[in-house]
Amino acid sequence: MDNKTIKYYLGIDVGKLNHQVILCNSEGKPVAKSLKFPSNFQGYQILTKYMEQYVIREQFPDIHAGLEATGSYWLSLYEQLKKLNLQEVTVLNPLQVKSYRNEGIRGSKTDTIDCLLIVKVLRFGDYKASDLPNGDLLALRQLTRLRLDLVKMTTSLKLRVISVFDTVFPEYQHLFTDIFGESSRAILDEAIDPESMSQISTEKLTQILKKVSHGWFGENKAVEIKQAAHQSIGIRLGIDAFSLSAQILLAQITHLEDQVEKLDIEITGRLKALNSTLTTIPGIGDVLAATIISEIGNFDRFAVLKDGAEKLVALAGIDPKMKDSGILKGKAVMSKRGSPYLRRAIRQAAFAASVRGKDPMLSGIYQKKISEGKHFEVALSHVENKMIHVVYSLLKSGKEYRPYGKA
Repeated sequence: MDNKTIKYYLGIDVGKLNHQVILCNSEGKPVAKSLKFPSNFQGYQILTKYMEQYVIREQFPDIHAGLEATGSYWLSLYEQLKKLNLQEVTVLNPLQVKSYRNEGIRGSKTDTIDCLLIVKVLRFGDYKASDLPNGDLLALRQLTRLRLDLVKMTTSLKLRVISVFDTVFPEYQHLFTDIFGESSRAILDEAIDPESMSQISTEKLTQILKKVSHGWFGENKAVEIKQAAHQSIGIRLGIDAFSLSAQILLAQITHLEDQVEKLDIEITGRLKALNSTLTTIPGIGDVLAATIISEIGNFDRFAVLKDGAEKLVALAGIDPKMKDSGILKGKAVMSKRGSPYLRRAIRQAAFAASVRGKDPMLSGIYQKKISEGKHFEVALSHVENKMIHVVYSLLKSGKEYRPYGKA
């Protein structure tokens, strides 16, 4: 954009409940005092009136507005600004504004100063606007991020359940490979503490186990459970409180797992509508593919670049950067910038494809680095980098994945 055609800049500091704004001329000088307005319908009307005090409606196309991508608070404001027919509405990465703030004395910070810093960033044009995904990708991003949050919550609850069993029934964890599996959960629905479990007849336990495990477990496992319950060294003090705690935690886990299942169905349906070929890569299922696609956002911004794949590597935060201090000084480490959700998804996919041996090419890269004496994390990082390049190739070509061949 030719900044000479811009007559006004609108710098906006985004907040959860309130936003701060200041209107400046083409030289970056304020033409009005800054304004704080609430993030609601009335607040957006106040913003419009503020602008109309200094710029008539016909001149709104002469205004270039800028705001930071702070959490999700900027989304509503962005949509409202687009309705005003401004010349441009730019969403900035907070790190870009921060770099300008660090140039000031002691890194001073107020809402008004932040507004002026945003204007400064817009005027100098030394920025890269944040990606604004379309509605489908934004919805998919919301769903995949929520799913990850629920999975993390489930994991946390499971650790608490294990802690309870460590106290009241430590032997139980050795009875099943997964104490949260169907067979174990069926037993826990009957009893949680060892005393109650030991009172259940062997016949009943056998019947429950055979039904849930489809015959995999039977009387031998039932006898083993009763023996472990009878010989348990778990505490008895306050056992009723511990048992109730475990029951509540297990109910929460069940509820969260049901919600994750609903999300999986919705995510899979939305992914199919995108006709992606990423799931042809071993190690990438529907959820990981949806996460990768939605976190990348508008892929066209990478497809048109000669170094698009490397830019995608940087977006995932797996690009190297030099460490300038400590014992790692002078060594390259992973930058871990960009999208942590994308980085996590790529790591999971790379691990499945290489360490678990699901893909011959990616597994070969991993094994080669391990044979060279590389640390596990270093070897996996090479696979992650290659995985990003494969993802880039498939998104650009629309073809299915072929190991050792051109994707």
